[in-house]
Amino acid sequence: MRSSGVLSAVIAAVTLTAGLTGCDDAEGEVLGATPTASAAATTAAVIVPTTTSPTRAVHVAQPVLEPIEISCGTAEFGQSITAITIRGDTACEAALAVAEIYAARSRTSGENVVITVAVGTGVWNCRISPAVPNPFQECVNQDNPAEKIRSVS
Repeated sequence: MRSSGVLSAVIAAVTLTAGLTGCDDAEGEVLGATPTASAAATTAAVIVPTTTSPTRAVHVAQPVLEPIEISCGTAEFGQSITAITIRGDTACEAALAVAEIYAARSRTSGENVVITVAVGTGVWNCRISPAVPNPFQECVNQDNPAEKIRSVS
């Protein structure tokens, strides 16, 4: 007996849903409906729960458009390294590596000599800049002269 009550409730729900999905004309027919459309209206009443996984914002470092000066810390030889770059903080790793190689090579070279240093995909031309009163070492990226590395004691 109990199962017939459940069946009656299901039939009533389907009938109610079918009545709400269209407008009836005088004969009780759904306007513009075909038997297939009526069946589709009944099927449309079934709600299928869906789940979505939460999304996470991912930080992607965007290149800086104007060159900025970033302090990269002190290299092994005690000089302060600064990157003038359009790449943001990612430039410091290359700046420290270039400065270390340049410092090692410049000890065995004469003064006023341009030393070429390749690190990763960048090629840098390094020299001593005769700034008064404090000269500094400067390396300029061959492909992008706005990219510079400065070593100051």
